[in-house]
Amino acid sequence: HMNSCDFSRGNWSCCDTPGDTELKTFSIDQYRKWIIPMIKLAGKAAGAPVRLLASPWSPPAWMKSSGVMRGGTLLAQYRPSWARHFVLFAQEFEREEIPLWAMTVQNEPEAVTPWETCYFSDTQERDFVRDHLGPALQDGGLSDLKLIVWDHNRDRMYNRATAIYGDPATARYVWGLGFHWYQGNFTNVQRVHQLRPDKHLIFTEGCQEGGPHIGSWQCGERYGKNIIMDLNSWTEAWIDWNLVLNEHGGPNHAGNMCSAPVMVDFQKRRLMFQPSFYFIGHFSRYIRHGAEHITCKSGCKGLAATAFVNVDNSVAVVVMNDSREDIDFWLVAGQVAAQVKAPSHSIATLLLLASDVHQGLRTSGHVV
Repeated sequence: HMNSCDFSRGNWSCCDTPGDTELKTFSIDQYRKWIIPMIKLAGKAAGAPVRLLASPWSPPAWMKSSGVMRGGTLLAQYRPSWARHFVLFAQEFEREEIPLWAMTVQNEPEAVTPWETCYFSDTQERDFVRDHLGPALQDGGLSDLKLIVWDHNRDRMYNRATAIYGDPATARYVWGLGFHWYQGNFTNVQRVHQLRPDKHLIFTEGCQEGGPHIGSWQCGERYGKNIIMDLNSWTEAWIDWNLVLNEHGGPNHAGNMCSAPVMVDFQKRRLMFQPSFYFIGHFSRYIRHGAEHITCKSGCKGLAATAFVNVDNSVAVVVMNDSREDIDFWLVAGQVAAQVKAPSHSIATLLLLASDVHQGLRTSGHVV
C-alpha cells in the first residue's frame, strides 16, 4: 500500500506537510522500518525477486476535499502533485533495489468505508491518468511500470473498462485492469477481456472479512473457487490481501478484522496455517510464472478445474469438488487418460509429466 491503509497502525502518508506541492518533504521512512526489510527477506527466501504492486488507499489528507484520509476526492489543484507522488514512490523503491512491477491508480475508488478512501468516478480516473499520472510516469523514466486501473469489485469493472479503454489517449498508458471479489460475478471478467483482448486482467485483492475465521474450510473453498474461475476468465495473476494477521484478524486501526492464510497466535507464540493457505498453495506451488493456460472443461456438477502448461512443459491441473458427494471422473489430456476420485469438499493438483500429453492440447493464449 502506498501511504497507510486500514491494516496500518494509523493514518499516515509519505508527505504529510500541508501545502508541500513540490513534495520536498516526501519520504518512505515508514517503509524502511519494517516493510522494506520484510520484502527483501521474502525475496531471499524465495530465491528470486518479489514482484511488487503498489496501490494507494488515499492521497495525503491535505490534497483532498474531505481534509482527512477517509472519504472525499482529490482536489483538482493537487492532481499534478499526486501524480508526482507516484513517481517519487516508485523511484525511492528503485533506490532500495526492490523496483515496483506495477501500480494501481486507486484502491477501491468507489468504496465508502470508515478507513482510508478516495473517490474517483469513471471520468475522474480516466482524466487523471490521461492528463497527469500517465505523462508523469513517462517523464519520470517509468514507462515500463505497469499501470492498473479500477482495482475494485467485479460488479462495475466493465463500466470502468469502457470509460478508460474508450479513450485512446488514456488507454495508451494503461497496462490492464484490476478487480476484487466482494461484489459481482465472473461474467464481467470475461466481458472486459472481450472488450480489449490486448489489455491485461489481474485480481488485485481478496480477503475474508468478518473476523479471523480460524480453521474455516469454507474460507479455503472461497479462495479455490474464485481462483479457478478467474484464471479460466483470462486473469493473469491473483493476489491475496494479507498473508499474515494476528489471532484477532489484525492489527487494523479501523477495527476491520479479517482472516488470513497464516494467523499468528501471540499468546501461545505459534503460527496457524489456515485452510486458505493450502488452497492457495495448490495454485502457487504448481502453476509457475510464465505458464500458459490450457482450455479445460468439466462436465461434472460441483467439480471445477483449471489447467496450465508450465515453462518446463509439465502440465498442472487443479481440481476442486465443493459438493457434499465424492465425484469419480476421467481426466483426459491429449493422449493421456486417468480415472480420478475427487472426495467431497476437496482440492487436488494433478501433475502430468509425460511428453505425449501435449498432443491435442489447446492453449487459450494467456500467460500467468
